[in-house]
Amino acid sequence: MAVFTVSTHRHGTALVVRAGGELDYSHAPVLRGELARIWETGPPATLVIDVTGLAFCDSAGIAELILALQRSRDLGTRLVLAGVHGVLERILALTGLRPAFEVSPSVEEALGGA
Repeated sequence: MAVFTVSTHRHGTALVVRAGGELDYSHAPVLRGELARIWETGPPATLVIDVTGLAFCDSAGIAELILALQRSRDLGTRLVLAGVHGVLERILALTGLRPAFEVSPSVEEALGGA
């Protein structure tokens, strides 16, 4: 069975959500729940989703990232994907979604622009 982990850490006015493992159909609800808690407690100025640790992402994972992007726009939160690589990088490029997301090579660089 594939493993997926998610954790959230505060950095000043920003929140960093670290996702690791396989973000697929069976694990997308875990990310959705974590993000729902963030939106419910009051949107941060900046939300960085660190995907450096993702080994895989399918269409359900992409859907969750799109929902996060839409929600952040609605709430006036800056959303940054940090550490995009591998399958996720290819999916964003092939689907034409890459320009929709602010992408940073690392969490540190994403926070530097906050």
